[in-house]
Amino acid sequence: MKYPRKVISIFLSVIAMITCILPTTAFAATNDASADDADFTKTEFEALNPIYAEYEEISKARATALILGKDVGIAKSGSSLIISGYTTGSADVVKCGFKEVVIERRKNSSSSWGEYKVYKDLYSSSAKYTLSKSVTVPSGYQYRVTAIHYAKKSLLSTQKIEAVTGYLSF
Repeated sequence: MKYPRKVISIFLSVIAMITCILPTTAFAATNDASADDADFTKTEFEALNPIYAEYEEISKARATALILGKDVGIAKSGSSLIISGYTTGSADVVKCGFKEVVIERRKNSSSSWGEYKVYKDLYSSSAKYTLSKSVTVPSGYQYRVTAIHYAKKSLLSTQKIEAVTGYLSF
């Protein structure tokens, strides 16, 4: 049985579109995100004199006004880097959190930043996600955190905002 090329190409196009729309399961990065989870209050974090992030809207955002509140900061507690933050979305947001949180380090101010630890897909199925991590880090480096805040209303309505903290020396 012979099929015309046009029928085959339409069939393959439909299959390709369907596979792009189907939901996929996201897996966490190779580092276990929950292993570094910490439990501390905002007051306890503020007592550590944190350094907060500066923000930049990612220019290819598909929506705006989905992220209503955001914050990421780092602090030093002994040999641990403490990371605290949150993403708050509008009432119609169905997924909220961080697309990625990266701890970066460098040997000194003249070196370039390199990845030390990466957390991916830190979300809640609500309009708010709170981030609390405590990571023991080796001394002799400067550390900072980059993050991407994320909120999703629907498949085609998402917003991402990048954040970069200042650095701490250990």
